[in-house]
Amino acid sequence: MKTIARAIFALVLASGAAARAQVPSPNPHYLTMGPVARYLMPDPAAEIALARTAAPSSVSALATVLALTKTGYVVGAKGSNGWVCLVGRSFQGGFDDPEFWNWRNRSPVCLNPPAVRSVLPQYLIRAKWAFVDGDTRPQMAKMAQAAYASHRFGDPAPGAFSFMLSKEAYLNDEVKGPWLPHVMLFIAKDQMNLWAAGFEGSPIFAPWPPNSMRAYEPTTIDIPVRRWSDGSLAPDR
Repeated sequence: MKTIARAIFALVLASGAAARAQVPSPNPHYLTMGPVARYLMPDPAAEIALARTAAPSSVSALATVLALTKTGYVVGAKGSNGWVCLVGRSFQGGFDDPEFWNWRNRSPVCLNPPAVRSVLPQYLIRAKWAFVDGDTRPQMAKMAQAAYASHRFGDPAPGAFSFMLSKEAYLNDEVKGPWLPHVMLFIAKDQMNLWAAGFEGSPIFAPWPPNSMRAYEPTTIDIPVRRWSDGSLAPDR
């Protein structure tokens, strides 16, 4: 259960309702951002292929795919169905994650059109803040808070969700690979109870720890599923 909880924590893009952007003492190995090259994949074609493993081919084959460069994400392949697939990095996770600057993280994700409109811009700006502007984690947290207060960032659009079905992911140093294939829904912070997320016996996972959510990041809740994007069965954990 500890491993599952830690995995969820690393996936979460949200943290909770704190008025201030405070950051706890992080993992000493990831106190600050490493060299940009460590976060990049050397082969853009390999990154595009990895991004497509986030969703069934019926979705990912027609999706736009982004690839990370030293100046942020660029379009690696244009799509036609309104979805966007990319390989997420650790600094797009919760600001309290002790592996926020873990350069090993590779998290393929495919976002549906509502998530593309309302959540993807926050993924993209995090990469710019880190790579181009060289901002620290506390600086990024404060800017995210300010962007939400000014309505530059908003709550996720209704129906926003993503697939995270890749068996080739590397989530964090505890899991050392993927977690479980799952559907990740983006919701407003005050909708947790509507989904029974984190309730005892509920199959819907809430962010961990429960008090880590902040209003200025999209809250994510996760519904594990049985199959990876290639159709193979996932192991029980």
